[in-house]
Amino acid sequence: MKYSKNVLKTLLLAVFFLMVSCKTTVVSPNKPMYDNTLELYKKYSIQTKDAKTQKIEVLKVDATKIYGKNKAGEMVEIERSEVREIKKPDVLASIAIVVAAVAAVIFVPI
Repeated sequence: MKYSKNVLKTLLLAVFFLMVSCKTTVVSPNKPMYDNTLELYKKYSIQTKDAKTQKIEVLKVDATKIYGKNKAGEMVEIERSEVREIKKPDVLASIAIVVAAVAAVIFVPI
C-alpha cells in the first residue's frame, strides 16, 4: 500500500493534536475541589474565573491557595476561590487514540 505524502502529513498532524488535547477534567463548576483532588508534583492546566489558563506543576495546596511552578520555572500562586476549572493530561487516552489512528491508516484501504 502506498500513501501520498499529504495523507501521511495530515495523519501525523492529527495525531499530534489528539495527543495535545486529551485531558481529564479534575475540577469544574459541577465537580468541586476537595483537599485531596490535586496530586503534588503532577502537571495541571488551571483556568481561573477571569478565563486565564496556566499550566503548572503543583507543589503545595493549602486551604486558600494552590502553589506551583510554571514551565519557565517561576513560582505561581492561585487562589482556590478563583479556580474555575482544572484539567490534567490523560496519557492513556492519548496513546489509545494514537494507536487507533495508526491502525486505521494501516488496515483501512484508501
